[in-house]
Amino acid sequence: MRSILSIAGNSVFRALLQSRFYFIIFINITLIKQLTDSIKDFSELTGVKAVPCIFPFLMQQTFIQLLFLVGATMLFCDAPFINQGSSFEMIRTGKKKWLLGKLMYVVGMSFIYTASLMLVSGLLLFPKITFQKGWGKALLTLAQTNAASVLGNDYIRLDYGLMLQYEPLEAMLMSGLMAWVVCLIVGVCILVINLSFERLPGAVGGILIAMLPYFQKNFSNLHTMSFFSPGTWMNITFWNTEIRTLYPTVSYMVIFFILSIAIMVGISFFRLERVDDILKRKGEY
Repeated sequence: MRSILSIAGNSVFRALLQSRFYFIIFINITLIKQLTDSIKDFSELTGVKAVPCIFPFLMQQTFIQLLFLVGATMLFCDAPFINQGSSFEMIRTGKKKWLLGKLMYVVGMSFIYTASLMLVSGLLLFPKITFQKGWGKALLTLAQTNAASVLGNDYIRLDYGLMLQYEPLEAMLMSGLMAWVVCLIVGVCILVINLSFERLPGAVGGILIAMLPYFQKNFSNLHTMSFFSPGTWMNITFWNTEIRTLYPTVSYMVIFFILSIAIMVGISFFRLERVDDILKRKGEY
């Protein structure tokens, strides 16, 4: 177990030293600011500070869902993450433990990516931040009035229905957990495709997962697609029992995640022999 965690930890350390991760975060911030700036403007105008629990509302926006998952695709597009020293790691630990280490890396990096955006979305409200029970006057007012439109933001609005369903910390926890798992699905999917096909880039799988929420939302006759679109489930208002006649239940989501991850992990071990070809192509073998 120590060798598996060592491989995962080294991979995370290398990823955090590269500019790609920070570029992905920066690109996401450019869209997140469209929401946070309108909240800050309202806070400055009224003198009422806002609760920094913005992430659940971001995950309701199709274009932010898309960018979040495209970012995950960019993060994991080079799966199975062959780098200098990979051949030595395989010799020292064995291919199976090496692959387990890389899968743990996907789990860890998905968490760091999601947690970073959750943290940044709140920090972008600084210094107009307050910590209190409930959603607070600022967010509730913006959700129930046209104040955001008056301030020049007609595109992104806060969902009052989400506020009625969940408390702030509950919504943050649920949306963050779902985003983390969907990000993990993207990473494992890319890993499987890159191990299984020589000419098909794994990024295609990540882009497909990222695009599904857009098609599901913009074509009213595609409700069935929501049963196969994990990105759609990052909008936690879909978990409402009143609309489950059209959308999957939470139990379905849990079973889908467990089965899909288990199947993809199984395929990755079945196709593990292709690692030798990738090593040779990269000059590491």
